[in-house]
Amino acid sequence: MNQIQLISCAMMVAVIWIIQILHYPTFFYINESDFSKFHEFHSSRITWIVAPLMFLELVSASFLWYLEMNSIFYRLNLVLAIFVWFVTFFVSVPIHNQLLKGKDLNQIKRLVFTNWIRTGIWTFRFGLCFFLSQV
Repeated sequence: MNQIQLISCAMMVAVIWIIQILHYPTFFYINESDFSKFHEFHSSRITWIVAPLMFLELVSASFLWYLEMNSIFYRLNLVLAIFVWFVTFFVSVPIHNQLLKGKDLNQIKRLVFTNWIRTGIWTFRFGLCFFLSQV
């Protein structure tokens, strides 16, 4: 189960860094007339990549916590996985919903800024998962 957690977390780290460094900043350069169509395309396609990985991460983190309930590291891993879901659904998704209405530079700035939270947590979790896979 450690390997599933490590691989799914590694894949999410790769995805989130590409989104954070390349894809979200691209939103600034899309013409207003094309923005809604572009954003809808992004949202529908990225979900097919992110949703299964996030689900697999959460399930494997929960299972590892269940097996190793006395381990502070597995507790921390699960808490951080849940927190990423929280930030995703209560911060990122509402911003994306606003962007469905059209290009809004302030919302794009918020998206890029707040996505650093998820980027940092996933990066930290990958380090933690790597550590746990070595123990």
